[in-house]
Amino acid sequence: MGTIKSFTDTSAVSLAYALDDAADSTELTTTELTYLPFTQEGFQLSKDSQMSTAIRGDRRPSGSKNTKGTAAGSATLEFGITPFVVDMLKAAMMSNWITHGTNANETFMVDGEIKQYMLVEKRVRNVVDGTLTNFFERYYGNLSNEVGIEIGGSSLVTMSVSTMAVFGDTTKAAADVEADAGGMVTTYVTPEDYEIADASNNIKKVTLFDADGNILPVTFSTVSLSITNNVREQEAVGSEFAGGMGMGKVNAQVSGTIYYYDDSILDAHLTNKYVKAEIVVETLQGEVTFTLPKAKAEAPNANAGGENQDYTQSLTLNGEAGEVEFDGITYPCVLAIKKVVAAP
Repeated sequence: MGTIKSFTDTSAVSLAYALDDAADSTELTTTELTYLPFTQEGFQLSKDSQMSTAIRGDRRPSGSKNTKGTAAGSATLEFGITPFVVDMLKAAMMSNWITHGTNANETFMVDGEIKQYMLVEKRVRNVVDGTLTNFFERYYGNLSNEVGIEIGGSSLVTMSVSTMAVFGDTTKAAADVEADAGGMVTTYVTPEDYEIADASNNIKKVTLFDADGNILPVTFSTVSLSITNNVREQEAVGSEFAGGMGMGKVNAQVSGTIYYYDDSILDAHLTNKYVKAEIVVETLQGEVTFTLPKAKAEAPNANAGGENQDYTQSLTLNGEAGEVEFDGITYPCVLAIKKVVAAP
């Protein structure tokens, strides 16, 4: 009797994470991971392939080895005011949430220097030789390198996250009896349902202010916010993957396309003036406000491309060191995020 194989579908792939600084499995203390709903992912373990350059006299190459390892990944999420998105923002900002007085429902955060490491477990499930099997890739010491929030047209708001890790390994286990068999932890949490933000109903404000605090007459057709931490692997002799993880300057940027109304943005660019940008997202679960208090506009580009088209400008705002006020205290920052959780 023949055996028909069934190859894996993408729905058999899952990601789970925790904020944890374990460098490998021997340092693991976390007992709970949260599933990370994603629309696409790019987690991968690999090693550099090195071919021997020894000359043998017969023109044939001989001898190769896979050397230094790389553990890195990415995931695209659907944005909302939900705990796993809040955690991804914390990792991206390399900071901690600050509570507003005694109101635990209102928190605030600015970019910082705290390395918020994550543990990520990727699981692929398939039936192999009649046995349902879990195949795991495990990524330790992940740092958030880049995060992008995309808002456009009538689309859902998405959040892309890319990470670099200090170490990775693999394992597998039969899962016929226990669904999570072979996993790193004993408890896996499925996130609660939440309202996914979309560009039409949940973006309450995208506002630019001039240096005097006046609102600029700007309307975006698309807008995105990016946070870059310039994370790097620090190679070390004796380390199979990275010996350590470094980070550079934080970069925050708002970019997009605006409908042409007047020369406000071009004038700010030509006169070397700063602007302030504010993006407010509101869902059933609460509200998040992103603020770049001090930003410079790169050369706005506006050209007529043909007949019967909107005349638009492309716009990029690069954040610089500025200040924001929260709960009566002034905080230096490039980017600030305020979160208000909706009352039950």
